[in-house]
Amino acid sequence: MAKTRSKNNGKVRPSEWLQWYEHHLRFWLWCMRKYRRCEPEEADVVLFTREDLWEALKRQPDGLTKEERKKLRELDRELKEHAHWMAKVLPELPQIRRRLKPPRSHWWWFLDKLAEKRGGR
Repeated sequence: MAKTRSKNNGKVRPSEWLQWYEHHLRFWLWCMRKYRRCEPEEADVVLFTREDLWEALKRQPDGLTKEERKKLRELDRELKEHAHWMAKVLPELPQIRRRLKPPRSHWWWFLDKLAEKRGGR
């Protein structure tokens, strides 16, 4: 799967970021299910790709079809369900948050908090 650029000012379209988000999330989940661990970089890329998708949607709010929006909700639900794994793989998530200063609406940067709330499983 190659990242392709749209003609829209060289920006990647939301649908392309959705494909990358799905790809990275699925790989990370596969790795965690199979080995119960993965490299922190694999987790980082999931979160940063989700951030890039949010940025693309901010630029182009109607950039996803109805089916793609449904897919995004499913992927987000799956990521939230595995917040405890993200907290395990990225114990430095609080430091990343301090550096990036994301708003609370960017919930993917707060998965450690969600895992704590749910009891860490």
